[in-house]
Order: sequence, then structure tokens, then C-alpha cells
Amino acid sequence: MNAKIVVGFNETPSASEAVSWAAHEAEVRAIALHVMVCFEVSALSSEASVAWGMTAEYTAAEAAAWTSASKIRSVLAESHPDLTISVDVAAGPAPTALLKGLEPDDLIVVGASGHSSAAAFWTGTTARYLVHNSPCPVVVVRGSASRGAPDRIVVGVDGSHAAGRALQWAGDEADRHGVELVIVHAWSYPYFPMTTAGTQGRDLTRIDAACTLDRAAELARERCGIPVTTLLVENSPVTALVEAAHDGDILVVGSRGRGAVRTRLFGSTANSVLDATAVPIVVVRADPDDEMHDTTNEPHLAQA
Repeated sequence: MNAKIVVGFNETPSASEAVSWAAHEAEVRAIALHVMVCFEVSALSSEASVAWGMTAEYTAAEAAAWTSASKIRSVLAESHPDLTISVDVAAGPAPTALLKGLEPDDLIVVGASGHSSAAAFWTGTTARYLVHNSPCPVVVVRGSASRGAPDRIVVGVDGSHAAGRALQWAGDEADRHGVELVIVHAWSYPYFPMTTAGTQGRDLTRIDAACTLDRAAELARERCGIPVTTLLVENSPVTALVEAAHDGDILVVGSRGRGAVRTRLFGSTANSVLDATAVPIVVVRADPDDEMHDTTNEPHLAQA
């Protein structure tokens, strides 16, 4: 198995947290860690460096990136002496460099600080681009999340293939760390039950949601040997996920890809979760073949 973890680094606190989290995860998985340091120069400088040789701006930026890469490699080598570590630098947009050469079994990790941060190079845009384009799971680390093994793995389900993939990843991760798996399913009844029929409709909606959650729990218990807890929440998807994940947890959600309609409908949920929670968030992509056959009409809890 040649799986690897790729992590972006730019010397910001959030990037340092991401590297620390990625190193611990790579050590637990016994796989290689690849640290990527990206740098940006003006378009003129970048084009000139290709056409006429390195400009002073380009050369200085590249040298600084290599210095940063060497420093973080030394730090990691000291704190994780048994870990296979490689570093590289690249000019241009971070998402392009981070996505290069990724395989479905890999894991990509980035830090994400608040929107007010001056280090916008690694926040918001990069994380969201990776979530929608990466062939492998994407981990967005924000806050002090690198303290070691997670306390719990929290995953959102909705009966879709994408959620099924997320559930599998979450279960394996919980097994790997020997921690509890918490499965969350949100539901809501879109009408006010003013009549008996309305009340019955709400009850049936809740029963259907409970069945979806029970099926997910059954699959998880068959696959994993760790404790499994379920949460059936009558609330919005974002609220259900954010309130379920506590400090020390890892939150896992599924993504059904980049179809135009789906992106408009479900992008806000993933963006809101990314903005609202301070725990590491893992976005797991569905297989393209699964997406073609995914016809579930349930409210989707864990979409990107």
C-alpha cells in the first residue's frame, strides 16, 4: 500500500496545527508524510522566470520556501523520528500544487484559520477548492486540534452513497484510534402539523429518519469493533453537526461531487460547517459511479 498524507505548510499557526495533525495521523497509519510549501510571485515575475531565467523576486521567494520546508522537516524528524518525511516547494496557487499526484487512498490536510486572518493563502478558498476537487478525503484543521488521538469520531449520515463512504472512513478511523464512533442524522418536517394528518406525517418522517440512522449504526457495528453511539436530531444539518462535535473530536461528512445543482444546494452546508466548528473536518468524496445511482431524496446531512 503506497498511500500517503499530503499537508500544506506556510508557517502560520493554522498550518503548523495541520502539519502536527498530519504527522500524528501518518504515524498511526504507518504511511509517508509529504509536506508541500507553496509560494506566490507576480504574474510578470513568474512568466519571466520561465522565459528568461529566474528573476530576483522568484529566486528569493523560492529560497524562502525551501528554507521553510527544511525547517519543518527538521522539526518533524525530531518529533517523529520513525516517520518517512518528504518536502517540496511549488510556485503558484496552493490548490494546484496540493492536488498534483493525489490518489484515492491518500489524505490531504490543510489548516484553516478565521476569515480575518492575514494568511488568506491557506484559508477559505484553498480548503473549499480542495473539498470540491480532491480525489481523496480532505482534512481541514482549525484550532488546537493536534494534541494527539481524537476523543471521538463524529459522522453525519443521510442514507446516500456519499454518506456511506463517509461512514466507512469514520468507522475505520475510530477503529484505528480505538475511540467511540458517533453517528448523527438530522431530520425535519417541512410543514406545521396543524391537523391529525399533519401530525401523522411528522411522525412518519421521524420514523423514516430513525430507520436511516439504525441502518447506518448496524453497518458500522458490523465493520468496526469500537463503541457506536447514534444521535437523531430534529434540526438543520449545520446545527446538528456543529452541536454534535465537541473539542477533541474529528467531524466527518460526505460529498456527492460537483454537479451544478448539487453544488448550489449543498455547498452552503459544508461551508457553514467549515466556518462554524473548531474541530478537524474530514470531507470524503463519493465514488463517481455511486453518484450516478444515488437517487435518495432525503434531506442531506453531510454534503459538500
